[in-house]
Amino acid sequence: MLVKLTYFKLSGKYYSEASYVSGKDYLFEIWDEVKQRRLAGSLWGLTTGHSPFHILVNVPGHPHEHPHLILVE
Repeated sequence: MLVKLTYFKLSGKYYSEASYVSGKDYLFEIWDEVKQRRLAGSLWGLTTGHSPFHILVNVPGHPHEHPHLILVE
């Protein structure tokens, strides 16, 4: 599934976009995949060791498609 990511600074200002192809079938698995990469500091389209970002995750075409926010804790 194609996963589209939109990154926002902690202030809420738009920063960047990226996408990748996931082998996961369920949305919760995709969200967990993104969360794990965020914790590792190696998100798609960003340099390693980047600053924290809020992430909007979209999976267009998924049967249960809806946007999901991953917020910095």
